[in-house]
Amino acid sequence: MALHNQVVLVISLSFLVFQFNIASPTPSPTPSPIGISYISSSPNSSPSPSPSPSSSLNLEMPNGNVQLGNKESVNNYVDSLMETTVTKTEQFLNNVVEKRLIDPAADAFVKDCLLVCKEVYENAVDAMKKTMVDVDSGAYYSANVDLSALSTDLETCMDCVKEIYGDDQEFIKFDDWAGKVTVDAMEKIVGFSS
Repeated sequence: MALHNQVVLVISLSFLVFQFNIASPTPSPTPSPIGISYISSSPNSSPSPSPSPSSSLNLEMPNGNVQLGNKESVNNYVDSLMETTVTKTEQFLNNVVEKRLIDPAADAFVKDCLLVCKEVYENAVDAMKKTMVDVDSGAYYSANVDLSALSTDLETCMDCVKEIYGDDQEFIKFDDWAGKVTVDAMEKIVGFSS
């Protein structure tokens, strides 16, 4: 809950500063027919000779065949799913979030958003690791709570990304995949434990 409050505070303060900058723009010597934007342009608009870093991530859903009545089958499936998701989340952090953070063109609003997402994804990795421990020890309710919190945190990042970048396909594609994986894991856990 404390993380959620901190994230909301950061986003609120960023929005307040953003609104203040728009409300009192610096006068320009000649009027511009195009509105001034205080948000950096989408990273998709910058030229890039190589494919996007996240395009190398294989974001396919795993085969969901698992015997819900079989504890070992559910545990193995969820563990495998979480291990894969941890790896891909760490790759996304390194290949997309960290690279955008060090981009000299990133303004304060972009960096605030990316720092929120970085914290969210780091916490997500911790939640996935805790889910594996919970499932292996038979604490399915706790695993379900961990995954539910993870899902909420991912939404916080995407709210920020949409505010800053708009429809950023790298984040949208990863968020859609992570959401599907989270729901899949929760369904397997709930299906077995009920």
